[in-house]
Amino acid sequence: MKGLIAVLAVAVVALLAYNYVHTGRVALIPSSLSRDEQALQRIEERFDTARRQFEAAGRAAGIAGADTTADAEAARRDIEKADADLAALSAHLGGALKAQADRLRTEIEAFRDEMR
Repeated sequence: MKGLIAVLAVAVVALLAYNYVHTGRVALIPSSLSRDEQALQRIEERFDTARRQFEAAGRAAGIAGADTTADAEAARRDIEKADADLAALSAHLGGALKAQADRLRTEIEAFRDEMR
Protein backbone atom coordinates (compact mmCIF):
# COMPACT_ATOMS: atom_id res chain seq x y z
CA MET A 1 0.00 0.00 0.00
CA LYS A 2 2.81 2.41 0.91
CA GLY A 3 4.55 1.53 -2.33
CA LEU A 4 1.46 2.35 -4.36
CA ILE A 5 1.08 5.72 -2.63
CA ALA A 6 4.76 6.47 -3.24
CA VAL A 7 4.43 5.60 -6.94
CA LEU A 8 1.34 7.81 -7.27
CA ALA A 9 3.10 10.68 -5.48
CA VAL A 10 6.09 10.40 -7.80
CA ALA A 11 3.79 10.31 -10.84
CA VAL A 12 1.95 13.45 -9.69
CA VAL A 13 5.22 15.29 -9.06
CA ALA A 14 6.54 14.21 -12.47
CA LEU A 15 3.34 15.42 -14.17
CA LEU A 16 3.53 18.76 -12.36
CA ALA A 17 7.19 19.17 -13.35
CA TYR A 18 6.48 18.27 -16.97
CA ASN A 19 3.62 20.76 -17.19
CA TYR A 20 5.69 23.47 -15.51
CA VAL A 21 8.56 23.01 -17.96
CA HIS A 22 6.29 23.10 -21.00
CA THR A 23 3.77 25.76 -19.97
CA GLY A 24 5.45 27.70 -17.18
CA ARG A 25 2.52 26.92 -14.90
CA VAL A 26 2.10 24.38 -12.13
CA ALA A 27 -0.97 22.32 -13.02
CA LEU A 28 -1.92 18.68 -13.22
CA ILE A 29 -3.78 19.20 -16.48
CA PRO A 30 -2.27 21.84 -18.75
CA SER A 31 -4.62 24.38 -20.21
CA SER A 32 -4.28 25.54 -23.76
CA LEU A 33 -2.33 28.74 -24.14
CA SER A 34 -3.90 31.54 -26.11
CA ARG A 35 -2.19 32.79 -29.24
CA ASP A 36 -0.88 35.84 -27.36
CA GLU A 37 0.43 33.68 -24.51
CA GLN A 38 2.20 31.43 -27.01
CA ALA A 39 3.73 34.44 -28.79
CA LEU A 40 4.90 35.93 -25.50
CA GLN A 41 6.39 32.60 -24.46
CA ARG A 42 8.26 32.31 -27.79
CA ILE A 43 9.65 35.85 -27.40
CA GLU A 44 10.79 35.06 -23.87
CA GLU A 45 12.46 31.84 -25.04
CA ARG A 46 14.19 33.72 -27.89
CA PHE A 47 15.48 36.34 -25.45
CA ASP A 48 16.73 33.69 -23.00
CA THR A 49 18.52 31.85 -25.80
CA ALA A 50 20.14 35.05 -27.07
CA ARG A 51 21.19 36.03 -23.55
CA ARG A 52 22.84 32.64 -22.99
CA GLN A 53 24.55 32.90 -26.40
CA PHE A 54 25.90 36.37 -25.57
CA GLU A 55 27.15 35.26 -22.16
CA ALA A 56 28.79 32.17 -23.67
CA ALA A 57 30.54 34.34 -26.26
CA GLY A 58 31.86 36.56 -23.48
CA ARG A 59 33.16 33.59 -21.51
CA ALA A 60 34.82 32.09 -24.59
CA ALA A 61 36.49 35.39 -25.40
CA GLY A 62 37.68 35.81 -21.83
CA ILE A 63 38.98 32.30 -21.31
CA ALA A 64 40.38 31.29 -24.68
CA GLY A 65 40.90 34.70 -26.20
CA ALA A 66 38.86 33.57 -29.19
CA ASP A 67 37.21 36.04 -31.53
CA THR A 68 33.53 35.76 -30.66
CA THR A 69 32.32 39.06 -32.06
CA ALA A 70 30.09 37.30 -34.62
CA ASP A 71 28.41 35.25 -31.88
CA ALA A 72 27.93 38.32 -29.70
CA GLU A 73 26.56 40.34 -32.61
CA ALA A 74 24.13 37.56 -33.57
CA ALA A 75 22.90 37.44 -29.98
CA ARG A 76 22.53 41.23 -29.93
CA ARG A 77 20.44 41.10 -33.14
CA ASP A 78 18.25 38.36 -31.67
CA ILE A 79 17.67 40.48 -28.57
CA GLU A 80 16.72 43.47 -30.72
CA LYS A 81 14.31 41.27 -32.71
CA ALA A 82 12.76 39.92 -29.50
CA ASP A 83 12.33 43.48 -28.23
CA ALA A 84 10.70 44.62 -31.47
CA ASP A 85 8.35 41.62 -31.46
CA LEU A 86 7.52 42.31 -27.81
CA ALA A 87 6.70 45.94 -28.59
CA ALA A 88 4.35 44.87 -31.39
CA LEU A 89 2.68 42.27 -29.20
CA SER A 90 2.40 44.56 -26.16
CA ALA A 91 0.31 47.03 -28.12
CA HIS A 92 -2.78 44.85 -27.83
CA LEU A 93 -2.19 42.92 -24.60
CA GLY A 94 -4.08 43.51 -21.40
CA GLY A 95 -4.22 42.34 -17.81
CA ALA A 96 -1.80 39.68 -16.64
CA LEU A 97 -0.24 39.28 -20.08
CA LYS A 98 0.53 43.00 -20.20
CA ALA A 99 2.23 42.72 -16.80
CA GLN A 100 4.24 39.72 -17.99
CA ALA A 101 5.26 41.59 -21.14
CA ASP A 102 6.30 44.61 -19.07
CA ARG A 103 8.42 42.35 -16.84
CA LEU A 104 10.10 40.87 -19.91
CA ARG A 105 10.71 44.34 -21.34
CA THR A 106 12.39 45.31 -18.03
CA GLU A 107 14.60 42.20 -18.24
CA ILE A 108 15.58 43.04 -21.81
CA GLU A 109 16.43 46.63 -20.90
CA ALA A 110 18.49 45.48 -17.90
CA PHE A 111 20.42 43.05 -20.07
CA ARG A 112 21.02 45.74 -22.69
CA ASP A 113 22.55 47.89 -19.96
CA GLU A 114 24.82 44.97 -18.98
CA MET A 115 25.91 44.53 -22.61
CA ARG A 116 27.13 48.13 -22.85
